[in-house]
Amino acid sequence: MTSADEQLAECIKTRTSFLLDAGAGAGKTYSLVKVLQLILRQHSAELRAKGQKVACITFTNVAKNEIASRVNLDPLISVTTIHDFLWSLIASHQKELRAAVLVFNDGLKPESSRKVEAAELAAALIGKRIVYADLGTNLRKGRLFHDDLLDVARIMFKEHPRLAQIAVAKYPFIFIDEYQDTSRPVIDIVLDTILPTAKDKVIVGLFGDKMQNIFSGSSHPGIGEIPAELRARLHPVVKPDNRRCPIAVINLLNHVRDDIKQVPAADNAQGEAIYIGAPPEGGLDAAEALLKERGWTLNAEETKQLLLTHKLIARKGGYFELVSIYGDRGGFFREDLLGGEDKTIAFFIDKVESLVAAWEAGRHGQAISILKLSNFRLGSIADKARVRKLLEGLVQIRRTGTVRDVLLFLREAQLFDLLEDLATRLDGPLPVPDQDAVDAKYRAADEKFYAALLELPYTQVIGFVDFFLDHTPFATKHGVKGAEFPDVIVVLDDAGSNWTQYSFDKYLTDFDLEKNPRRWAKTRNLFYVSCSRPKRRLAVIDLNPPSDAKTEKMKTWFGPDNVIMVRSAN
Repeated sequence: MTSADEQLAECIKTRTSFLLDAGAGAGKTYSLVKVLQLILRQHSAELRAKGQKVACITFTNVAKNEIASRVNLDPLISVTTIHDFLWSLIASHQKELRAAVLVFNDGLKPESSRKVEAAELAAALIGKRIVYADLGTNLRKGRLFHDDLLDVARIMFKEHPRLAQIAVAKYPFIFIDEYQDTSRPVIDIVLDTILPTAKDKVIVGLFGDKMQNIFSGSSHPGIGEIPAELRARLHPVVKPDNRRCPIAVINLLNHVRDDIKQVPAADNAQGEAIYIGAPPEGGLDAAEALLKERGWTLNAEETKQLLLTHKLIARKGGYFELVSIYGDRGGFFREDLLGGEDKTIAFFIDKVESLVAAWEAGRHGQAISILKLSNFRLGSIADKARVRKLLEGLVQIRRTGTVRDVLLFLREAQLFDLLEDLATRLDGPLPVPDQDAVDAKYRAADEKFYAALLELPYTQVIGFVDFFLDHTPFATKHGVKGAEFPDVIVVLDDAGSNWTQYSFDKYLTDFDLEKNPRRWAKTRNLFYVSCSRPKRRLAVIDLNPPSDAKTEKMKTWFGPDNVIMVRSAN
């Protein structure tokens, strides 16, 4: 057990709320799980007797599932996403919810499409049940979507302090994983309402790293650093260990940040960290050739190449149109696609592509098992011959047909039951019924999305599935947080990404430090997260213009012998 973990155990013993800050590779999730296991050993009987649970709030469903599995799905540990946690606390208080929705509506900007005239909304909500759904916000119908739920919950906790007492009666321990990605409304609810109201009846624990706050797409971005007045309510614990990275990379990371000086946790290898300056045209190929000369194996098993945007990777992987279609539908749907949580893409991953992968790999028994799980009837030798013909046909139509063609083939062959949203649209778009303007807008957007999806070449789906299942050497800098790989290539290409939220050139030259400190900090965080993924070797390939000042800085960060300039391979 590390010193930090011993401090956390002492906090549980003395009922002290705390803030754990830990750099990349430190084992934050390990520390969180250790705390949960400690509570189960020492407080299980008390929790059961009082009908209480430990609340563990996570940022994603992936994190939720990982943490739950590491505590053996113990029913005393309630691992939920932020939205589900808040909704579980406020959903039954419908009178207060309706009042909070009215206050929320009053605070919307006049130009907001969600805003409703106050008297009209008050009349519409009389006796109406407020619900939380993924159909988009419609205040007239009492329906809340993701970001709006956070604001409404903050209003409720502020107006009704007894909600804090109810929360603590259910959850005497409240832990937040990846606090830096948690939005300000949630932090306010936990630290500015629940903690002061409950005092010694609750232990609040925050786990994370402010330097790894890299998500900013929604109207409620992660808080990053906890404000000083709220941080003062928590006992600080710092975990400087780095279990993942080689020493060469740890040395680089300690140049990028100075608030936590990381140290090797055990027998970390020396490893390698190099900086390669290259021209934008042909420079990436030249840099990769250099890495091969140095013994790098540039394949998906050994090396992950990090680019800034999914668009760049989608172009390389042949699924750009698929990402664009989801992006046009809305940011939430795009994130569900990229996370594999969209039910349509999950159908293709879990059913179609799993079946084809098993068949093409010669695992025919596994392929048959997949079909049987879908209630496909298989009995005689003739049936097996028919299955062989069907699967060979499926393999072929995936390569040449559209998404509609593949679905029609599946329906005709009766290999799988299709998702209702897909099956009902195979013969044409659904009519948009007369509804209020807000719902009609969402339905029209749905029909536009499905129409475009069905006409997409199915090879786009194949390309995405290859990316999602890590069958390609590419990933985004955002998408790898929490992940680790043997070797990592970080590509810095401001012009190629065409994304003004970040500028690696102006970060490395410190131009943005005074001119645009917000962008400088965001870029630094993304650079830090990207460079802290390797277990063995790191190469930063900079396709931005060179400068003497930047080169000297890189020599300080990487070491003079590890800064290399290459020419175009053309």
